[in-house]
Amino acid sequence: MKTTFRKLSTVLLALIMIFAMSISTFAVNTDGTVNDDKGIESTDNTIGIAKQIVFVNGESTTVREPNITYTYSITAASPENATITDKDNMSGTVKSGVIGAVSSTTATVSFADTNTVNATSNGTNSASKYASFTFTPATFGAAGIYRYKISETTDVTKASVGITEAATYSADRYLDVYVQKNANSGALEIYGYVLYDGDANESFKSTKLDPAGDVSKKSAGYVDTDTNPDDTTHSNVDVYTTQNLFIDKTTTGTMADVENDFPVALTFTAASGVTATPKIDVVLAGNGALTGTASDAVGTYIAFATSMSGTVRGGSSIYLKGIPEGAKASLVETNNTSDSYKVKAGATAGAEDLLTEAIVAAGADSGATTAQTLEAKKEIYITNTLNAISPTNVVMRFAPYLFILGGAVMLLIVSRRRRSEEE
Repeated sequence: MKTTFRKLSTVLLALIMIFAMSISTFAVNTDGTVNDDKGIESTDNTIGIAKQIVFVNGESTTVREPNITYTYSITAASPENATITDKDNMSGTVKSGVIGAVSSTTATVSFADTNTVNATSNGTNSASKYASFTFTPATFGAAGIYRYKISETTDVTKASVGITEAATYSADRYLDVYVQKNANSGALEIYGYVLYDGDANESFKSTKLDPAGDVSKKSAGYVDTDTNPDDTTHSNVDVYTTQNLFIDKTTTGTMADVENDFPVALTFTAASGVTATPKIDVVLAGNGALTGTASDAVGTYIAFATSMSGTVRGGSSIYLKGIPEGAKASLVETNNTSDSYKVKAGATAGAEDLLTEAIVAAGADSGATTAQTLEAKKEIYITNTLNAISPTNVVMRFAPYLFILGGAVMLLIVSRRRRSEEE
């Protein structure tokens, strides 16, 4: 009997401990828990609005972010008789936002070329950063739905850094903050946020929010779940498209100096409106070199400039990644040897589509390429050839004289024979 009682006591004690542990688990304070719903990242009293940039590169390679800072300003919106009705037919009138309830009326999001992101050829990769606003519930004064307008500005123009906007881009958003009384304490608390585009008179059931009428669906805010930059349905996505340039050098021939470094000059023309000089990542192979390269935590780079200079030799290459879209590039190589090389250049190895093979004398420029618009990765292959000098010219120089001398000898022999025969 005692043994049975002890066993039951042990089981009961275990159940009590489990129950106590369960209570502590369920009682975890939800403050600080992040809820991320279509571009809205929030805790109880703080909302973060995502700013998204879609990164595109034809080679699907890692590139640097553009240098740009987005500033978001929040003001009170005054809806005209805006009534929100939910699926249970509960309704309420939207009030103008209380500015005093916001700790700061501005928030910023910064992108910088000291950060990298993977860019994809189809534009399906993006980077999102959040601008946060913190509210003090008690300052609202009463329960209700409060509407704010949030407007976006930038420290530089998007075009100047190579960013393009979606065709239907909207720099303004509207935010509804839902405030209620706590059932236990009676203190005011925030229990929901809704962020959407449109105007101050849009209701929660607006077709801009949800064409299907599902009132539980929230707006994407400053992000768009469809990140295809070719999709004209975008309403708030920025797109940053970059290209790359690859230069490859071959020196060949029995008399070629395969260890000679040939000077090259690169001339860039940025796309119309692009004035920024971002960091362009540089990958050098062999003895390829560019003047002005530097290194940071991300890697080796060179500031994008109108002109760049460097050197290439046989087996070397220069690879530039992350050039803003629409740039044009031209390359000229100088023959710094005392010999005349045959030079050709093309967009594929061995091709002559950029420069028909030409003789480039000592000290002359090859004019290897004309300006080309960079599309995805533009490749330039340069081949310099110098074979053994044919000795034919030396032989031909003396051949006429030898021929005349031989003829004279033959004529002398013939004349002597005739004399002998006559005698």
